[in-house]
Parts: sequence; structure tokens; C-alpha cells
Amino acid sequence: MSNTMKHRLILVLVCVAALSSCGQQKGGAEVENTPEAVVEAFNRAVTAGDFSKAWTLVDSLGMKDYMDSYKEAWDTLMEQDSTALAIAGTLLSGAVIEIQRTEKNGPQRQVYYRLEADGRSKERCAVVRKEEGEWKIVSVTNAN
Repeated sequence: MSNTMKHRLILVLVCVAALSSCGQQKGGAEVENTPEAVVEAFNRAVTAGDFSKAWTLVDSLGMKDYMDSYKEAWDTLMEQDSTALAIAGTLLSGAVIEIQRTEKNGPQRQVYYRLEADGRSKERCAVVRKEEGEWKIVSVTNAN
């Protein structure tokens, strides 16, 4: 596979991952301590490549594989083609996050939402629970 093909594949993977997939801060401001606000802030942080911020919004054990795979794809693209990463970042910065509903499931909340970017849409579900008084994401899956 040529380098150009590899770069395009990585770009597509980063875009797909972004769509696949309180005391906390959002752009310097406090994030409201609600499941919905945490889900939105997490998605904004990940699509911006702000992984240190994203880690503050998740359960570090439950989301380790998810976060590691995202970070690995981001870092690989940064090393191989920072221009492609800039393009992906521009596309993802315009992503629209629409919270559709939140369902209570014992101590957890299931936040169903849709991500739209560059004419593509993906329905997701984040499971969120309180840890030490703050809502943390414990998993993100495709919504059924």
C-alpha cells in the first residue's frame, strides 16, 4: 500500500472513530455536572485531540482500551501526515452533538446521542455513572 493510501486510510479511521464513538472544564469553563454535559465535553475533547482533558471525563479502567486506540490513531496520523490530521481536525471541529435522550439504569445513565460531521451521522450511547460526585463515562457503543 502506498504512503498516500495509508494516510487516507488513517484519516478515514480517525473520522470514523470520532463518529463511532462537576469540576471538569470545557474550554476553560466549568462543565455542568450532568451526564449529558460530560458526554458532550468528552466528544469535543476527543475530536480536538485533547486527550488529557478527555481522560478527566472517563472511568480510567472502563475506557482504557477505547482511549488508547483513539490516541494511537491520532498519534500515528500526527507522525505520518500532520496535514491530514489538520484536515480531519477541521472537519471534526464542526461536528454537531445532539443529545437524544437519557435513560436511568440503576446508578448509571445511558445517554443516547447523535454525532454529525462532514455529512455523516452516527448514533452512539454512552454509559455514565457517578464517581466521587462527578459523572464519568464508563463505555461508549453504537446505539441500537
